[in-house]
Amino acid sequence: MRESIISFYGGGHDCNVSVCFNNKVITIEAERIFGNRYLSLELLSPEERLELLNYIQDILKEEGVSLSHYDVGLFDWGTSPPNVEMVEEFFHVKKSYHFSHHRAHAAGAFYSSGFEEALVVSHDGGGDDGTFCVFDVKKAAPDFTPIHEYISNPFSTKYSTLGRFMAEIRPPQGSPLRQRLQTNPHPAGSSPLAHRRLQDIDQSIAGKIMGLSAYGSLNEGFVERILNYFRHPDEKDEECTPYSPAFWNAFGDLARVGVHGARAYDLAFSAQYAFEKYFLELFRQYFKPKRHKNVCLTGGGALNVVLNEKLSKIYPKTNFFVPSSPGDSGLSYGMLAHYLRDAGVPEMMYGGCKVLDEGALPYILSSRPWKKVTPSLIAQELEKGKIIGVCRGASETGPRALGNRSILADPRNPKGKDIINSKVKFREWYRPFAPICKEEAAPTFFETSSNACYKYMSFSPPVKEEYRKILPAITHIDGSSRLQTISSAQNPFIYSVLDEFEKLTGFPVLINTSFNTKGRAILTRYLTALQILDATQLDGVILQDYYITK
Repeated sequence: MRESIISFYGGGHDCNVSVCFNNKVITIEAERIFGNRYLSLELLSPEERLELLNYIQDILKEEGVSLSHYDVGLFDWGTSPPNVEMVEEFFHVKKSYHFSHHRAHAAGAFYSSGFEEALVVSHDGGGDDGTFCVFDVKKAAPDFTPIHEYISNPFSTKYSTLGRFMAEIRPPQGSPLRQRLQTNPHPAGSSPLAHRRLQDIDQSIAGKIMGLSAYGSLNEGFVERILNYFRHPDEKDEECTPYSPAFWNAFGDLARVGVHGARAYDLAFSAQYAFEKYFLELFRQYFKPKRHKNVCLTGGGALNVVLNEKLSKIYPKTNFFVPSSPGDSGLSYGMLAHYLRDAGVPEMMYGGCKVLDEGALPYILSSRPWKKVTPSLIAQELEKGKIIGVCRGASETGPRALGNRSILADPRNPKGKDIINSKVKFREWYRPFAPICKEEAAPTFFETSSNACYKYMSFSPPVKEEYRKILPAITHIDGSSRLQTISSAQNPFIYSVLDEFEKLTGFPVLINTSFNTKGRAILTRYLTALQILDATQLDGVILQDYYITK
């Protein structure tokens, strides 16, 4: 029997824990417990930290992990010594090891991929081992030593800073839109263009830039300024904030007044273009097409699905893989995989915790009208135009809802995107929605690449031209989609819903977006699902095997 292992990432945003016991791996993302996105252990009070650890212990007991001690504790480089000691003492850890940031990212991606060998590229805004790391890994003799000198230039974070003065992403202080979106005032002394959460850290900006970019066009002047900013050498990590001299020298004139409308769209498009161009400049220094037949992409930068799709099209003879949790929410699993030199389990797609308030279900059923869930019933409801939330089974790992914590809807509804954005999720109008499709049917409707893995929403293939008007709710303005494919083995229930929907409509495709509202983590409680049902224009929720409507 393997050692009992607890792996703890608490050094930055997205605090998470993974446990390996009796050939089972469970990942718990702290934000799912409290509902606050990007939750950081380091910003909690001692009392809150203890409360979090107690929650984690209770969840593990519910999962059948009730241990008096752990043989091994794994920790990231950034968790402070007092917090490491607190975790060691709380869980009675016998011996501990510490891991570097990008090595953990790389191990999690490589061992999840199933490749025997691969070039692994990890890139994001920080880490003790730099910001862009490349590893040439073979399963037979794994070596997670970067194949280059230390690189520290957080261009993915710099990309995010550009969204801080786009009105569509960060409205100016005092604007009606800002007043509607903002629920708490900014801390004293902070910039009105900085987000209230952690002042200068908002992990959602990059995704918003990516979505908005599809509405713009190339502005050569913007591209030149952005590339100069990306290439500017790091100044003692100050480049990671929007307050660095390099940022203000490059964009101070725009940041002080903000940009909006077509000019903001063009800035977003140019930022995405520059991000891809700069990544490729670095990538091509280490990638050899004739040698590297497999590539793993990981780190927070690997959430840029537009870049990932571009890579799959530029290099059609190379297989590309992005894990379900490439960002920091996957680091505890990555440290575990690095320690084990193994994936631990065949698949981490649904390796998250179960519903946290399962005991509330009998009370809910006694106080609400319900029907027993069948795939046929749900398909019929969706075909009628109903918008349905799903909360059943174990949670997905990572930032994408992949069927167990999802909102589903009919992709043929031309108003579907606007209704869900404005009346269910309360988020920006330009944000697109992903399609979920039966794996074998995806090439019929999407311009998929045989060398890309689509089951985690990690790539953005175009919707085929003949289906763009038929499936408008999942077709972005530029024709792209953030596709998720599903097989009957991965999720029998969702696959069966797609199968029944296909019988009714001819299309094995649905809208799939995360079951949450703006600014909140993906839910993991039945009562939260009911709150969203009652407070929004959601039509129904699936709670395990029961369908509840208003």
